[in-house]
Amino acid sequence: MFFPVLINLNSLPCLVIGGGNVAYRKATTLLNFKAKVTVVSPKINESLKDLAKKNKIKIIEDSYKKNHLQNFEVIFCATDNSKTNLRVHEDCKAKKKLLNVADVPELCDFILPAIVKRGDLTLSVSSQGKAPFYAADIKNRLNHVFPDYYKDIIDIAGGYRSSVLSDKKFNNSKLKQNAFNKFFEVNWKKVLEQNGKRKTKEYLKKLLEEI
Repeated sequence: MFFPVLINLNSLPCLVIGGGNVAYRKATTLLNFKAKVTVVSPKINESLKDLAKKNKIKIIEDSYKKNHLQNFEVIFCATDNSKTNLRVHEDCKAKKKLLNVADVPELCDFILPAIVKRGDLTLSVSSQGKAPFYAADIKNRLNHVFPDYYKDIIDIAGGYRSSVLSDKKFNNSKLKQNAFNKFFEVNWKKVLEQNGKRKTKEYLKKLLEEI
């Protein structure tokens, strides 16, 4: 059973083993979370090369070797070679490195959920590796439930929370919770459409004053 957790990858350099489309998808997902990515493979596809040209990732054009793990704590194996996958698994286990092997949950220390990202709002869906196609379908449905403007709403909510916590008027947990409940009474989509994100700060100020 895999435990869901969010990890700060800024301080954990990531190694992707493989040079094809699966490796590219892993790399781009990691880049969305500000990770430092290195890809190792004897063959590198053009999409990965383009990322390297833009200085978004580093590339090592070489067959996998154990010493490639040395400077990395989180490893993603994205090859279609079962022998390589097993070898990487054994090497990572010996060196106590965290490993994800694409589509082989029994070799994984962690698995990747299907992700919907709206700015700092991250929604993830997992089937514990049993039915990733079904998790992907749920992800697609969430894409429609949470449109792009939710990235602005989460920023507004973060600013609102900071204002509530710093305001002496809300000096106990009940008052704080009342203020947070007030936030949910607002149609933020409509407010954003009418005011834009900048002017919404003024709307927040008035909202707090009325509580």
